[in-house]
Amino acid sequence: MVKKRGLPSEGELVICTITKINPNSAFAFMEEYGKEGMIHISEIAPGWVRDIRQHLKTGQTGVAKVMRIDDKTISLSIKRVDDNQRNQKTKEYNLENKAERLLEIAAKKLEKNLDQAYEEVGFLLQEKFGSIYEGFKTALNAPDNLKKRGIPDKWVEVIREVAEKSIEQKEFEFKARLLINTYKPNGVIIIKDILKKAAAAGLDVRYIAAPEYLVRYKTKNAKKGQRYIEEKLEELRKNKDAEVKFELLS
Repeated sequence: MVKKRGLPSEGELVICTITKINPNSAFAFMEEYGKEGMIHISEIAPGWVRDIRQHLKTGQTGVAKVMRIDDKTISLSIKRVDDNQRNQKTKEYNLENKAERLLEIAAKKLEKNLDQAYEEVGFLLQEKFGSIYEGFKTALNAPDNLKKRGIPDKWVEVIREVAEKSIEQKEFEFKARLLINTYKPNGVIIIKDILKKAAAAGLDVRYIAAPEYLVRYKTKNAKKGQRYIEEKLEELRKNKDAEVKFELLS
């Protein structure tokens, strides 16, 4: 079960399970924080609530909002959570549960248990990246960012390794219009050579109509993708035997 350090903040959405129902209040266990909160009858649902048991039952799990924190009680509200907030929080919680399983896999590679993983990097990933899941996603394309934020090197490597095997990355496509003109006697050979260089660089080139070509480059790294296709096209443009121009397409 996903864990968070310390206490929730006022206004934060939390996953909680109803543990006890009284005539004028209900108590709920906040799953992430391992602490109990109280929901007053006035915070159960909009309008007048005559019987709490018509709205809640023991063992029911849902999303609540933290209204107030004092020395003895954490006050929660259910009625102040709308459908969009409820759906978003549930989605985030499910992703974090997935990330916790990935964290446990990474821990085993270092011969550590899940509790040790939380203490060494789990809570730190939450604090620095907003969630463990976001930390694992960052490790896919920018593992150095984990190091810069204090994640130990030995953990960065196994987190990246586990993330690559477990997290499906979205693929991004970049396109460009390529024009190749040459008046050399061996022009056909020159153009073929340019296209071979493009293919060797991982660019997919499709003929449209002389002298125009469509260039496509697919990558899972959106930040580096556009820079890469520009750099490779710029290298082609430097060909001395042909006039090569390109235009990136949106």
